[in-house]
Amino acid sequence: MSTTAGYLARRAGQKERVRLLYRRALKDTLNWAVHRHLFYQDASELRDKFEANRNVENLDVIDRLIEDAEAQQRNFQHPDPYIGKP
Repeated sequence: MSTTAGYLARRAGQKERVRLLYRRALKDTLNWAVHRHLFYQDASELRDKFEANRNVENLDVIDRLIEDAEAQQRNFQHPDPYIGKP
């Protein structure tokens, strides 16, 4: 039973990391887009990248994919991001 609980806990952590990564990447995409129509195209491509790995089941492969995507997102961050009004 502890193996199942450990699996579920690890899987939940991965889902949360992916959710946060997608949000950060989407916000960075908006920072780079000069016009809204460009953002929509880039956001669609970003979603396709995430959807391509949606059905991966191996936890180690998922961890590696997340780490690679986080590294790529760090390199993609805008140097002067938009900061909205408080």
